Amino acid sequence: MRSRFLPMALAGTAAVALALTGCSDGPGTTTSASGAADGGAAGATSIQFVNPLPNYPAWRLIGDCMADEAKTRGVDFSETGPTGQAMDPTTMIEQIQGAIANKKSGIITLPASDAFGPLLDQARDAGVITTTMYGDGADGSGADINVGIDWTELGAIYVAEVEKLPGDKKLGLIAPGDTGIGKSFMDGVKAAVADTDDIEIVGEVYTGDDSAKALAQTNALLTAHPEVNVIATNMGTVTQGAVSAIEAKGLTGKVSFIGNGPDNGGKEAIESGAEYRFLLQALCQAGKDALDETVDRIESGEAAGGPAKLITVGTKMATKDDYAELIEQGWA
Repeated sequence: MRSRFLPMALAGTAAVALALTGCSDGPGTTTSASGAADGGAAGATSIQFVNPLPNYPAWRLIGDCMADEAKTRGVDFSETGPTGQAMDPTTMIEQIQGAIANKKSGIITLPASDAFGPLLDQARDAGVITTTMYGDGADGSGADINVGIDWTELGAIYVAEVEKLPGDKKLGLIAPGDTGIGKSFMDGVKAAVADTDDIEIVGEVYTGDDSAKALAQTNALLTAHPEVNVIATNMGTVTQGAVSAIEAKGLTGKVSFIGNGPDNGGKEAIESGAEYRFLLQALCQAGKDALDETVDRIESGEAAGGPAKLITVGTKMATKDDYAELIEQGWA
């Protein structure tokens, strides 16, 4: 089973409300959940979360829930991350290198580029337990634990919603890129589409999970493939740009949009009818699971290395009729 954004997402994928607890003060800067400086008491279990998008609601929620769980577990917790609105793998890599140098017991992060596998392997060689959020947990990922999505299952969830639309569906995909998380998302959708006879994927565009690129890339998709009548994405950062592009071209009601999460205009779009469905995830629980599994592995005394333990994030699609109730239940 392959797990991994939103990117939520989760990216900004994977998808959520904000009250900073230990956010980065800048590249390489760490603030602990207790407000302590980098590091912790000698011999204490210390966890560093390198958050890919600390200011994006979904990732803010994940970080806050980790911090709360760390207090419950009595471990030293710190969080860092890029200060901008776009993912910055270079800054994240620098912060992971700092965590290794500071002899953290565990590191939790999203693998934002192919360089993260070798880097996390270096961390494991140094005795650090590594947990990825929305990675794949495969050999070479550098992960002892992966908390993420079963992409085959998620692809089937997306395609099941597309199937509910009438007639032939010409599907356009918006992904972070054509490798890593983006490829996993698209592969899952493509596998499910192969079992249908009324859905065809006609185009793909990429935003790098940068909300500033969503409008232009959605316009590019609709211009290159005017036959598109459904757009799907695994990223919450796409919603405003995609909805704006659809509306600007007079395609509201003609192009169905399936996004990720209630933030970035998601609630407003589904209420207005501009968005057909959006993905919800058990994000707070995912943050707690990542923290707990990392601490449990450290406290077990089991050395870093070996196959990754896979923890699946709960997912479901929300409609205009049920999204508010689901959010009230803790989905995000």
